[in-house]
Amino acid sequence: MKTILDFRQVAFVFALGLGALALAGTRAVAAVVGAEPFTGHLWSEIKGDTYDQRDHFAAGASRLSAKLGEQIQELRAKRAEMTTDTKEWDFNMKEVEECSVLLTGRIEELAKATTPETWVDARDKIGEAWKRSQLAVDKMNSTRTT
Repeated sequence: MKTILDFRQVAFVFALGLGALALAGTRAVAAVVGAEPFTGHLWSEIKGDTYDQRDHFAAGASRLSAKLGEQIQELRAKRAEMTTDTKEWDFNMKEVEECSVLLTGRIEELAKATTPETWVDARDKIGEAWKRSQLAVDKMNSTRTT
């Protein structure tokens, strides 16, 4: 018996496949339920902005900073619930906090960039600080605690 799929069936199967691909690309973190894992999409939205798109980039950089602030609050809330095995957690948390200071400083430096060349350099440094912060948050999420 030959089966012919209609458009809705094909679309459904295609959507299932895309969903499976999306899930395969995510990273599960089982050790600690802490802050949301890496949010690279926030950076992807602005990383290609040009000097002429400064306002858009500045707004995006503010979202990066706000997201990191949320992640830090989530991690601090998790820490408040912990009773033992906190040494590694506290050590790793210092890196997250240092990354926050770095990101904030890099965003402040952006205002001083008055040429396309200096602006691109400042933009790229914000990207590096953001990526570093997200790696630190990911490390926190993989820290084992009790």
